[in-house]
Amino acid sequence: MKREAVSDFLIVNHKIHSTENTDIFDRIKGLSIYEVLRITDGVPLFAEEHIKRMKRSAGLAGVHIRKTEMEIIEEISILVKKNQCKDINVKLIWTLSEEKEFFLIYFIRPEYPNQDAYTRGIHTILFQGERKKPHIKIVCGSFREKITKARKKAGAYEALLVDERGYITEGSRSNIFFLKKGKIHTPPSGTVLLGVTREHVVGICNTLKMEISEAPFHIDEISEIEGAFITGTTVDVLPIGSVDNKKIPSASHSAVQKIAEHYDKEVKAYVARRKKRNSA
Repeated sequence: MKREAVSDFLIVNHKIHSTENTDIFDRIKGLSIYEVLRITDGVPLFAEEHIKRMKRSAGLAGVHIRKTEMEIIEEISILVKKNQCKDINVKLIWTLSEEKEFFLIYFIRPEYPNQDAYTRGIHTILFQGERKKPHIKIVCGSFREKITKARKKAGAYEALLVDERGYITEGSRSNIFFLKKGKIHTPPSGTVLLGVTREHVVGICNTLKMEISEAPFHIDEISEIEGAFITGTTVDVLPIGSVDNKKIPSASHSAVQKIAEHYDKEVKAYVARRKKRNSA
């Protein structure tokens, strides 16, 4: 497995290790369940939801993660203090190697979009391919490498995955939303990885009384959309400026702006609650 840990320390099975000692990554060859969280001002954002999703992924893969939510959050906090880093992404991995379970927690280098991406929107491409088990976050290097290569070749920030029937399922590392005829469209829950940010955005749309439809979205419909955005741990709510050669004025769309503003408020409220709880 790729040796991707950054900063000074990582945690393996409750113990702190130097990131220079990366032998553990060579042992990750079998089934590996992972999750990525964003650390914001020292707080693991929506940690409970991410851990719940990780355990759900494990259950669908037929394994059980015995480490508790409290233990995981506590060890993330320890790592934040040890590495003295308050704004970064943290990766959790459960793996079974040589009949022994390993649980790793370490920081990874995030690819945060710059401010220009939010004011103009990102470039995306269509990519033929889909996750066979979309609800399970499993380490799968070859598929990811193919997508990364295609993205870099096209100068795109994200690739939108298209299934054999021509329907867009999700981004390679995000969920996708389209605006068409005054309605917000997103692929059905049963066909995509249920992102934590996605769930918050769906809730925001319901709160704001914005009509939202979970239904398959075909590539032929792209010519009809008025806006689009992706959601994810690293990107929050990020407008799409183009899909292949199709230009989309998403960043200036009032609905996209309103959703992004409300999501930012939810993030700040969660961080404030967690910091207050930690200081009590």
